[in-house]
Amino acid sequence: MKSAPAAVISALANNRELTFSDCFTITLADGTIARYTNAQYTVTIPQSGAPALVYVAGDVLIDGLKLKQTCGVDIDEQELDISFKPTSTIAGLSWPIAVREGRFDGATIERARAVLTEPGGTVIGDAAVVSFHGLVATVDNIGRLSCKMTVKSMLNKLAVDMPRDIWQPNCLNTLYDGLCTMVKSANGASGTVGTGPSLTYIPWAGSAVDVYDQGTITFESGANVGVSRTVRQSITSGLTLSRPLDYLPAAGDSFVVYKGCDKTMATCQGRFNNLANFRGFPFVPPPELSMY
Repeated sequence: MKSAPAAVISALANNRELTFSDCFTITLADGTIARYTNAQYTVTIPQSGAPALVYVAGDVLIDGLKLKQTCGVDIDEQELDISFKPTSTIAGLSWPIAVREGRFDGATIERARAVLTEPGGTVIGDAAVVSFHGLVATVDNIGRLSCKMTVKSMLNKLAVDMPRDIWQPNCLNTLYDGLCTMVKSANGASGTVGTGPSLTYIPWAGSAVDVYDQGTITFESGANVGVSRTVRQSITSGLTLSRPLDYLPAAGDSFVVYKGCDKTMATCQGRFNNLANFRGFPFVPPPELSMY
């Protein structure tokens, strides 16, 4: 059963007609929060001792996330259609680029219903009743003005394979996570694009052989500002990207590039001096060499 403020319950019991709006909250993995409503007016929910929650109207329209209540631990999976304007942005990027760049990996989407005194009026009870809260699982389609996503309930977290650790030669950590302990900002270098760049190659005098392989580059100026790519190969003259950029960079565009890791013991020790936190098992023999 969904909980609701006493004022909302009273309004539902004592009024034959009420105005309501659906409010959606998108929280990206980097902490960015965006709020939208499908109503024709902006919905504002006051918060005691904190800024009001403002759900913007007429910018991004979301269709899906239906209320579903079942017993058991089956994972609820829903298909979500999102329509946006050419000028709509999230996390500083246009919506198509943000979706394509993977900014919705690990994101959550919540649907709540606010009951109002009248269209465009105040929210009764100063709260919206949450009807669905889930994780973005996959992006199934992306276009210039719309995209389609699959969203799963939070029960999807129970689908993690156990035990967590697998005996394998390569490190189990993700570079720069809490178990790796390496600080990303301390392993980055600032640079500017040199002469003769392409969509997949960034000339840079500060590059070094192998150091930035499987690392990331993020542009801080120019046509690709805010866009990140994985570095496929770094050599002394520049960086080769794993995927083409959307726009051709110009000489002088600034960027930050971070060291990468192939998860081997040699790289962990030689590049990061972090062998104490290495979580691979390179000396475990393969099954065909095990002794009985």
